[in-house]
Amino acid sequence: MNIIEALGKRRSIRTYKPDTVPRDLLMTILEAAQMAPSACNKQNWQFIIIEDDSLKQKLVKMGAAIFIKNAPVGILVLYDNRTQNIEYSDHIQSGAAAIQNMLIAASDLGIGACWVCHLPPKRQLRKLFNIPWHLDPIAYIPMGYPKISVHPTRPRKCNIQHLISYNQFNATEDIPKRSVGTILRIILIKIYYLLPMRFKNLLHPFIDKNIVTKFK
Repeated sequence: MNIIEALGKRRSIRTYKPDTVPRDLLMTILEAAQMAPSACNKQNWQFIIIEDDSLKQKLVKMGAAIFIKNAPVGILVLYDNRTQNIEYSDHIQSGAAAIQNMLIAASDLGIGACWVCHLPPKRQLRKLFNIPWHLDPIAYIPMGYPKISVHPTRPRKCNIQHLISYNQFNATEDIPKRSVGTILRIILIKIYYLLPMRFKNLLHPFIDKNIVTKFK
């Protein structure tokens, strides 16, 4: 399979069989992550492999995406935040590049995975996983063998020609205004993250039903 075919084959998988993912395959996936580009070639990734079901349950109770508790394994991707390029957050970009490699490698090995940023506040992750101050959680990647088969190809939402400008940005449609609803949603999410855990647990069923985006 060439790289273009591998990119087209990759899908975000959110339902998994209970079968354990072998450690040697996890190592192959993480070796692929290390092959990603990183700012100034620092390669300052760290990875926490999470197999403990109680930790997954705690993550969900703290506000993480509910489906991650059903994945046999998860990988929390961290990257060194000591960067001078705060304007472009190059530590996040470096972590993201490794995640994309992980997703493609997992797909090629027949393992389902999903890029999850629906997570508790970073300060809570630091406490739960004993993460030092200089490493930022970037995303959580649940993994497992897919429970259902997925369509091998899925059309893109836009024709590539609609996404391209030459030499300067050319708007092909009206520039959207910042909606009041979007601003209000951001404010509510920030308030939610500041709530004590007991209140979050009361809100979880409502949030999962009415706010979290559903996928098939």
